[in-house]
Amino acid sequence: MPPTSPSPEPLPSGLSLPPSPSGSPKAASMTLTGTVEAGVEAGCLLLRSGGTTYLLIGGDRTVVKAGATVRVTGAVARDIKSYCMQGTPFQVSAAAPA
Repeated sequence: MPPTSPSPEPLPSGLSLPPSPSGSPKAASMTLTGTVEAGVEAGCLLLRSGGTTYLLIGGDRTVVKAGATVRVTGAVARDIKSYCMQGTPFQVSAAAPA
């Protein structure tokens, strides 16, 4: 008889698993325009818009670079951790010179 894998243990009463990331509400898409600045940590790029500093994550690095004036579209990504320690993480889905 082939070995069988153990069946998963049931969760104790009153406990549940955390929701999966796919069940998380999607952040609203936003478009920001401004001049990209280098952060204090190497490789970190920031954009100030509407009184908020955003940490730009992703995007075409030939467009999104320190000193460039850009228009980026994306969403705030609060679940992302970064060594940059500056700005609100903003996942860039599209970038163009402004």
